[in-house]
Amino acid sequence: MSRATLGIMVQSTLVAFSALTMLACATSGVDQDRAPYFDAAYNDRNRAPASMTPPQNAGDLAARIDSGSNRAQADYHFAAGEAYSFDGIHSKAIESFKTVLIYDADSVQVRLRLAAEYVKMGSMSEALRQAEEAATLAPKNPDVHLLLGGLYSNLKNYPKAIDSYETTLKLDAKNNDALMYLGAVYAERKDFDKAVKYFEALAKNDDYATPQTAYYYIGRIREDQGTKPALKASESAFKKAIEMKPDYVEATVGLGGFYIRQKKTSMAIDVMRKFQRDHGPNMKIADLLSALYLQEEKYDLALEQLSILESDPDEALNVKVKMALIYIDQKQFPKAASKLHEVLKQAPDSDKIRFYLAAVYEEMAVADKAVEHFSKVPAASSFYQDSIVHAAYLLKEMKKTKDAVKLVESALKERKDIPQFYAVYASLMDDVGQVDPALALLKEGIEKFPDYVQLRFFMGTLLDRKGEKEKSVEEMKKVVEMDPNHVQGLNYLAFSYADMGVRLEEAETLVKRALEMEPKDGYILDTYGWILFKQGKTGDAIRVLETAHSHQPKESIIAEHLGDAYYRSQLMDKARRMYEKAAEYTSDESKIREIRLKITAIEKQEVVGFSGRQPASLPVPETKGPKADK
Repeated sequence: MSRATLGIMVQSTLVAFSALTMLACATSGVDQDRAPYFDAAYNDRNRAPASMTPPQNAGDLAARIDSGSNRAQADYHFAAGEAYSFDGIHSKAIESFKTVLIYDADSVQVRLRLAAEYVKMGSMSEALRQAEEAATLAPKNPDVHLLLGGLYSNLKNYPKAIDSYETTLKLDAKNNDALMYLGAVYAERKDFDKAVKYFEALAKNDDYATPQTAYYYIGRIREDQGTKPALKASESAFKKAIEMKPDYVEATVGLGGFYIRQKKTSMAIDVMRKFQRDHGPNMKIADLLSALYLQEEKYDLALEQLSILESDPDEALNVKVKMALIYIDQKQFPKAASKLHEVLKQAPDSDKIRFYLAAVYEEMAVADKAVEHFSKVPAASSFYQDSIVHAAYLLKEMKKTKDAVKLVESALKERKDIPQFYAVYASLMDDVGQVDPALALLKEGIEKFPDYVQLRFFMGTLLDRKGEKEKSVEEMKKVVEMDPNHVQGLNYLAFSYADMGVRLEEAETLVKRALEMEPKDGYILDTYGWILFKQGKTGDAIRVLETAHSHQPKESIIAEHLGDAYYRSQLMDKARRMYEKAAEYTSDESKIREIRLKITAIEKQEVVGFSGRQPASLPVPETKGPKADK
C-alpha cells in the first residue's frame, strides 16, 4: 500500500479555526556613552500636569481590553495564514498561524492547521509536536487522533499510528477515514488479513459512499500477498469494484495490471479495450494499452491509443515522438515527417528529433531537405558525426561533391576528435581528383588516431588508385592485423593478391573468412570467383560469379569478370551479354573502350568461325583490377 495514501489524512482532516498564545516583549538598556537621563520617569524637569498622572489601578487596564479586538486580530492573522498557504508560502503561513495563538492560545484547530503547514514544509517532528499538543488540549477530538495517526504512519511508527486510529474509532465508531487508514497501516506491515478486515468493514459501512474503493484496495492487498488463494481473491475484488462502478478507472487499471503481471496480456487488453469502448477514452487506459500494443507489435492499435494521449499537453511531445517512430517502422515516412515537424515546433533545439527528421527525408529520397536538417544538428550533439556523414553522402549523390567537401571541412574545424571525418574528407577529395591532398590528410588522421583502422583502409585504397600496389598491400595487411574481422580489408587484400596473380591460396583463405561474416555480399563473392578463375577453376568460378552477379546485377566489374569466365569456357553469347552489361554499368570511358575490345574479339572469332572446340587455355583479353570502392 502506498505511503502516499496513508498521508492523505494529514490535510483532509484539518479544519481552520482561531487560536491564541502569549509573546514576551524585549526591553532596551541605557546607552552608557551618552549623557544620562535625569530620572526621566520620576524627576522630569518639565513634568506633565497632575491631571495626566496615571491612576493607581493602571495594572487592571489589560483586563478591560475589548475581547472583540482580540477576536478581530485572531481572525485577521488566520485569514492571512490561509492566504499564504493557498499561495504556497508555507513559512509565512506558519508565522501567521503562530500569531493567531497570541490571541487564542488554547485553540486546537489552529494547532492542527499549524501541523499541516509543517508537513508541507517537511518538518515532521514539529508537525507531530503541534498535533500532540492538540491531543493534550482536546483528548476526545477524533480529528486530532486521526491526524496523529497519519503523522505516526508517515514516520513509520506503526504501533502508535494504530493506537491513534483505534482511539479515533472509539470516539467515532463510523469514522470511514480511520477504517481506511487502519487497513492501510496493516497492509504496510504485511498483516494482510487484518488489513482486509478493515477494508471489508469499510465496504459494509452504510455511511461510506464509495464501497467500490474498498474492494479496489482489497484487490491490491491480496495481490501483494501473492499466494495462489490471495491472487484469486485479488482478481475477484477488482472485478467486484468494477461491477459496482463500471466506469471506475483505477479498478480497471488495477485488474489490467494484475493480468499483465500474471502474464495474461490478452485478458488485460480485453478488460481495457472494453473500458475504452464503453466509458472512454481515458488517458490512463490509453497509456497502458498503447504500451501493450507496442509490446505486441500491433502498431495500428497502438496508434489509436496514442492519438488519445496526444491530446494531453503534458504528454503530447513524447506521444508524438512515439507515433513518429511507429510511422518510421511502418515506412509511412510522410506521416512520420509530419509528426516530427510538430515536435520541432515545440522543441526546435532537439538534435535527436532533427536527426530523425533528416533521416526520414533521406528515406523519402527528398535529399535537399535531408541535407538541410542534417546540417542543422549542432556540433556538440551525439548525432553530429552521423549527420555530417549522411549529409556528405547525399551531396555527393546529388553531384554536389564540392559542397560535400566544404561541409566536411567545416565539420573538421568544429570537431577534430572524430576520425571518421578524415576518412570521409579523403574519400571526397579522391572523388574530385585530389589524391595527393587526400593521402596527406589521411596521414595526419592516422597520426592522431593510430588505432582507427578505417583510416588505414582508405589509405590502402588511395595508394592502389595511384598505382602503388605494393604499398597498398602493406596497408591492407596492417588493417587485417589490427582487425582480423575487418571484412573490407580481408576482401581487398584477397582481391589484390588475385589481381596480381600471387599468393592465391592465401587470398582464398582471406576471402573465405570474409564470406563467413558476409555470405551474401556480391563484391566478396566476386573476389572469390576471381580467385578461382585465376586458379584455373573456371567452372567453379562461373558458379560463384553468377551468384555474385545475382546480388549485384548492375556492378560493372562483376559482369566483366563473369564475361571473362564465360569467354574462357567458350560460352561466347553469354560472354558478349555480360560484356555489354559491364560497358552499360560503367561511366569510365577508358574502361568502356577496354570492354568493347573484348566484344570485338568475340565478333572476330564469330566471323572466322570455329572448326572445332577451342582449347581451355583460350586467352582472355586483359582485365584490370577493381576500383577502390570494390
